[in-house]
Amino acid sequence: MASLPPQEGGFLATLSPGVRTKLVGLGERFRFPAGQTIFREGDPSRYLYIVWSGRVSIDLHVPSKGRTSIMTVEAGEVFSWSALAEPGVETAAARAVEDTELLGLPGEPLKALCQEDTRVGFELYRSLTTVIATRLLATRLQMLDIFETA
Repeated sequence: MASLPPQEGGFLATLSPGVRTKLVGLGERFRFPAGQTIFREGDPSRYLYIVWSGRVSIDLHVPSKGRTSIMTVEAGEVFSWSALAEPGVETAAARAVEDTELLGLPGEPLKALCQEDTRVGFELYRSLTTVIATRLLATRLQMLDIFETA
């Protein structure tokens, strides 16, 4: 994939230029039209995705409500980190809210790169833990609201 500049304040901007270049070089570009499902809950998780443009809805199946959006991921943000964690299964569904372009970092080659280049691994996992902690709190608050109104 051609080198693309990081979005202002986006996930890639939290990484050093050298690490960012390696990740973008490993990435594959994906385009999804508005409304298209990117993956479903329970699917194998093959990519760590970064939203390049557009928006992605992260959805869960809530028994009393059906498929429910728990958050929207915007340009520069990352999702589907299950590609880097065992058992490598998507824990939610994702769909394009509008025409969307993603940078997909393939899970297995990305894990291998992190093992070979510890700087890449350290920076990537450090940045991901910040995202995950923030999302866990936001999801907890969202789920409280969903179940309170159920």
